[in-house]
Amino acid sequence: MARKTGKRQRLSVVNPDCAGIDIGKDRHFVAVDPARTLDPVRAFGGFTCDLQAMADWLSSCGVTKEAMESTSVYWIPVYEVLERAGFEVLLVPPRMTKQIAGRKSDVLDCQWIWQLLSYGLLRGAFRPGDAVCPLRSYVRQMKRLTEDRSRCVQHMQKALTEMNVRLDSAIADITGQTGMKILRAIVDGERDPQRLASFRHRRIKASADTIAASLEGTWREEHLFALEQAVQRYDFLDRQIEDCEVRIAEQIDDLTPPDAPGGGDASHETLRAVGPMTDKALTVALTAMMGTDLTAIPTIGPGTALTIASEIGPDFSAFPSAQHFCSWLGVAPGTRISGGKPLPDAQGGQPGRTGPAHGSHVGTKEPDLHRRQTSRPSRPKGHSRRDNRDRPRTGLPDLSDSDEG
Repeated sequence: MARKTGKRQRLSVVNPDCAGIDIGKDRHFVAVDPARTLDPVRAFGGFTCDLQAMADWLSSCGVTKEAMESTSVYWIPVYEVLERAGFEVLLVPPRMTKQIAGRKSDVLDCQWIWQLLSYGLLRGAFRPGDAVCPLRSYVRQMKRLTEDRSRCVQHMQKALTEMNVRLDSAIADITGQTGMKILRAIVDGERDPQRLASFRHRRIKASADTIAASLEGTWREEHLFALEQAVQRYDFLDRQIEDCEVRIAEQIDDLTPPDAPGGGDASHETLRAVGPMTDKALTVALTAMMGTDLTAIPTIGPGTALTIASEIGPDFSAFPSAQHFCSWLGVAPGTRISGGKPLPDAQGGQPGRTGPAHGSHVGTKEPDLHRRQTSRPSRPKGHSRRDNRDRPRTGLPDLSDSDEG
């Protein structure tokens, strides 16, 4: 029987003027089309002058588009330098450029990225505009500081428990007005339970006698020392969070159109009028910046609205439809089905930062942005890390920005 012959389909070059970059800590390897230069693969250092030399070399080779892996935070300076030089830069997750089994080296990696990009097989991850990046950095920094401050509260509770001072059993929040007055008095040397209980605010449900009984402890020196340091760290982080709030207010004001209702200097002054930004002032400012009130959506509060605004910005043009946006959030249903049964995401895709921000409050009322946490939030019952594998990354473009900086 004669063998069937047919015309083989080959991949066609979609991006002829492209380059692939393998990001490293100290050296970056860049590959271009061998027809463009005698030395199609070059290595550049990690200093700023080296990155400028990389941009000049790519420009001399006629390159207009580059792709790079999102390796740790080392890609950020390379991305910014090339973008500032006028190149179109694609940031792709490592799973999209995973090398086939066999030999592996930096040279082969950058050549493989160049080949994939030339055939149009790579999609860029979402990264907001350069004007939104400062706001995103300040909000992420404030989140990290808030988490560190929550750990300080745990350390204070531990020191009190080791001294059998059960203040947390008498009042709900030891970082409230009454609790912090009592803790600072203890650090200053006060040990009389009745005098400490006199700091009780009138809205505290527990009586003064109950609070005084909870403040009878062993007062061991080593635990007092641990309590003092925890309170000092808490106050220091509290001041740093306030500094972040000032920067956030300035960035929101810069991103707000002058002709927006309630925007401009008026919203900026509202945010900075009374020390820490209030939820109401933040909602007004974000509404002027985004052009719509995100808190009108059920389960979306000022904290989640700030996360969405900082991670995406007011421009949603990167998402062709609401379905693409839901996929990027990680809340879209799965599409991998075999034998009539849904399969977990083999690529291990993770939802964006706005996904957990919204998903953690689904069906509940979001707590106030500045409510002081007495402990780190625990994982809800029935939820495991395996659940993240069921969240697909089906939207276009693939928006898994890995910027942890």
